Amino acid sequence: MKRATQSDKEKVIKIICEAFDKNPHINAIIKNDKKRIKRMAALAEYAFEFGLRRNGVCLTDDSLGVVIIFQNNKMKMNLYEYWLQLCLIFKSFALSRAFWVSKLESLIKKNRASNTDFLYLWFLGVANDRLGSNNARELMKYAFRLSHDKNLPIYAETSLKRNNVIFKRFGFEDYNKLKTGYSDLTMWFMKRLANHLIFA
Repeated sequence: MKRATQSDKEKVIKIICEAFDKNPHINAIIKNDKKRIKRMAALAEYAFEFGLRRNGVCLTDDSLGVVIIFQNNKMKMNLYEYWLQLCLIFKSFALSRAFWVSKLESLIKKNRASNTDFLYLWFLGVANDRLGSNNARELMKYAFRLSHDKNLPIYAETSLKRNNVIFKRFGFEDYNKLKTGYSDLTMWFMKRLANHLIFA
């Protein structure tokens, strides 16, 4: 595992776009039009920049797997990051959907854990040509070691039932579930305690 730098941005964007192409939450907020690929890339770029500022972007040794994980209260948002969010609205969501996306994300944030310190596992994914490899497992192991070393639980969420099941196999448990009211979009909120065993 290695910490990502600014020079890794294009690699990370590509991996996130591939890994989250069929994610229900992402596809709910990204307008599905001829600019969809560019909209996805803009969202991935925002995630990279936000995570990098918190020293929370890591790659597998072959640079084909990425995890974005950081301490939830480590750094408050500044004017630059608010500017990035504003740019994201124009690039990814389109003005006609901005209000609705903001409302949905506020609802999700309201159901997310607060008033506690934790590591937030925002993205974890591998490139398409590494599906079935050990990359995802290595990313998980890294996150678990970080949790153990900092003595902080990991909090995460997913809109894929399959991922919810997989995460539970690795020691996560649900602490909340949200039916958003948008189509059949459901969010599972999960946590994993810091003292949980790290698998070999």
